Amino acid sequence: MSELARGLLVFGILLVGGIVSYVFFFRPFIVEQPQVENVINENSTWSVTMQEYLMHGPLAAETYRISNNNGKTTMFYSATNRAGTVTKEFTAPIVGPSGTFLFEDLRANGLWELDDRAVRPDPVDEYVIEVDQTLGDQGGTRSFSFSDPAFWATTHAKEFNLHLPAKGPISGTNGATMGVASHSLREPRYWTIVQEIRNFGSPSIAAAQMKIRSELADTLKHPIPPK
Repeated sequence: MSELARGLLVFGILLVGGIVSYVFFFRPFIVEQPQVENVINENSTWSVTMQEYLMHGPLAAETYRISNNNGKTTMFYSATNRAGTVTKEFTAPIVGPSGTFLFEDLRANGLWELDDRAVRPDPVDEYVIEVDQTLGDQGGTRSFSFSDPAFWATTHAKEFNLHLPAKGPISGTNGATMGVASHSLREPRYWTIVQEIRNFGSPSIAAAQMKIRSELADTLKHPIPPK
């Protein structure tokens, strides 16, 4: 084979290889790359806020808010003393992926599914939880409230369906079925979500929260006079 023929053969092989590479590899990449960049660069935010109202003790209310703005996570905490005269707060950055892990755990435990629960008689604590999320030009927000999550996590109470007669007195002999158990009222997810939000953060954040609680408790022993 002459040098010219050998050169043409090599050129042809390289040309075919280039065409195959473009058709099967480079062209799909060129088409999809703008879409990938749009996903990477689109606005992504979420926040979870828990407002806790305490019926007893030196604190009247606490607020926890974990926010993520395009990968940057912060935690906000505030508390108000029982007299309602002093509120203290702080905002701290969260380093690493722990905020994302928390959000995924909260979603798995019903953050977008749990509904309001009626406040129990003489509640110990009450909560309002709000979640807000955006991804690009789409998003959603919702909130739900409940009281005494520790009770709902441990109760043996059940909901009953009562079938009452259309006419006549209520008795067990007139064909009506009374007190048929429907389902258990136990629901541990409220308590799980409260614990996850309340315990989120580094040891330094937990120490700052305890410092605020202690300082607010001291304001009740030495009330600040009104201005």
